[in-house]
Amino acid sequence: MDIESLLNSAERYFLNKEYEMAMRFYSIALGVDRDNTEAYIGVILSDFGMDYKEDAQVLYYYYQSKKSTTKEPKKMVEQLISSFLSELNSIKDIFELIDADMAFNEGIEYEDFLSIVEEKSNFKEAFEDAIFSTKVIISQKWQFIDFIKKLTENGYYSVALDYLEAHAPLYENDQEILKLYSLLPKGKV
Repeated sequence: MDIESLLNSAERYFLNKEYEMAMRFYSIALGVDRDNTEAYIGVILSDFGMDYKEDAQVLYYYYQSKKSTTKEPKKMVEQLISSFLSELNSIKDIFELIDADMAFNEGIEYEDFLSIVEEKSNFKEAFEDAIFSTKVIISQKWQFIDFIKKLTENGYYSVALDYLEAHAPLYENDQEILKLYSLLPKGKV
């Protein structure tokens, strides 16, 4: 088979979105003539098409429209694919940020809450922001004790009592937890 026949067969497969077969024919053509730009670009676009079928077709037609006026068509196609993949990664990063934000809206780890308190330099403001938009996830005893102490220091006695009553059974007769009740002023809750 001569190179033109190989390229024609490869192109037919490519246009039918049979990228694996297209790549085989383009690869054989490239083996016959290592400097053949059509074969080189065909291999790249076929490989790209295995993951991004429609986008490969768009790039192919764009390449066809520009190949006669572009000095370096290989470089142009490589840059287009690189830009596409870069954009794809940016979109993936955006989705990761959205997922992180959704997780924040569902709950915030206590250490993250403390970072917000430190950032705002104001427990009350950080607590009010957090309590109305999310829940604080307390997973360790020291966090619970620290949180109750901060609530009482900032005048959130009834909130502290609610937390104590809801979580004290988890700690049964733990003396450190029971001492937290002494932080609540009598008659204010």
